[in-house]
Amino acid sequence: MLVKLGLATVLGLLFYFADFGLPANAHAVLVIAVVAMILWLTEVVPLHVTSLLVAFLLAVFAKIPGTDVFAPFFDPVIVLLLGGFVLAVALQKYALDKKIAYTFIQKFGATPKRFMLGVMTLTAFFSMWMTNTATTATILPIAIAALVASKLKKTDSYSKALVLGVAYAATIGGISTIIGSTPNAIVVSFLAKENVIIGFASWMYYAFPFVVVMIPISWFVLLQMFKPKISQLKIIRYDGKYNFSQKLVLFIFLVTIILWLTDKIHGVSTSIIALVPIILLYLFKLLNTEDFSKVQWSALVLFGGGLSLGSAIHSTGLDLIMAEALKNVLSGLPVFIIFICVGAFGIILTAFLSNTAAASLMIPIMMPLSEGLGLDIRVLAILAALGVSFDLILPIGTPPGTMAYSTGYIRVWDMVKSGLILSAIGLIVLTLMAYWYW
Repeated sequence: MLVKLGLATVLGLLFYFADFGLPANAHAVLVIAVVAMILWLTEVVPLHVTSLLVAFLLAVFAKIPGTDVFAPFFDPVIVLLLGGFVLAVALQKYALDKKIAYTFIQKFGATPKRFMLGVMTLTAFFSMWMTNTATTATILPIAIAALVASKLKKTDSYSKALVLGVAYAATIGGISTIIGSTPNAIVVSFLAKENVIIGFASWMYYAFPFVVVMIPISWFVLLQMFKPKISQLKIIRYDGKYNFSQKLVLFIFLVTIILWLTDKIHGVSTSIIALVPIILLYLFKLLNTEDFSKVQWSALVLFGGGLSLGSAIHSTGLDLIMAEALKNVLSGLPVFIIFICVGAFGIILTAFLSNTAAASLMIPIMMPLSEGLGLDIRVLAILAALGVSFDLILPIGTPPGTMAYSTGYIRVWDMVKSGLILSAIGLIVLTLMAYWYW
């Protein structure tokens, strides 16, 4: 720990004393960004603590007013995420996540291929509305229970395919909605500051087709790499009716989704709608104060720190300077190649940083870069966000990958070889969509 902290300090001092020809406040923000990146990468302290340190450093060394430093910590998108987190807590409290999962999984069929496609589809759907960590924690034990009941060993090829399938589907599914993955919310927040408003349904217009394409591709690739050796699985049957509380939570969940998807019709912002489930769940006494403490506050603080750093990069003009340097590299290249470079940079960056940290550093630069290259600001920013969310290569890249690796069913190399192929395919699909569809 002391070695990592020393490394962050030394590199920070090197950047501090180096002369980049930057204005004083922009130089200070650059140093803070470097220190934050190293701390996020090495995890010397928890990620959310680094976010709080960023806020402190921005106020003390970059001389940014406290109101500007802390305003992003309760950005409207933070409220949107809070509503999603509270809904997830309610689903878990009343075991609706497991009940829905078991109800659908037993309908998928017992053949390995159909079962795996069904599990991955359900995982991706859950990840649209819950964090990918919570989704993986819900679905992975159910998938493993089917493997155990079918007497498949951890070394069996199908066992590897199914466990990796859950992890990949959770990561890919989170791309679909604003609340599914924090980089999505970061883009929406930054675009809003540029008067480019993206609602819940609008985001799904851009991102959901990518998920629809990549889930079956991931399923197919995994089954080709880890071929099943059995013809039938033993599926655990689950029976049980929904009680009144479960029905009420499910009703509130569906009402919230409908309101989010129809925001352009009724005109109420998605952040305000996010308050509806919180109010209703407490009004009907479905949740209590203890449940509220189960919300992933560390994730919200991490997200707030990322927004605060991104805002400082923008307000000091550092984003313009960095974008100019990138523009000089990318100028003259075909648009398709530029899109590949942006997407690839996002995938590579998030292999070393959390996707929230990667987005916090990358998204602010995309705004002026798009203007410098004469490209649609919306396309370049969303492309970057989906890129940093698509890390399938290393177990440390995303929580679902880490959880899958911790089961003992897969080795690092299993994930690397399948993740490299899928990341390459995903990059091509993402670039084609940005070029032809968006």
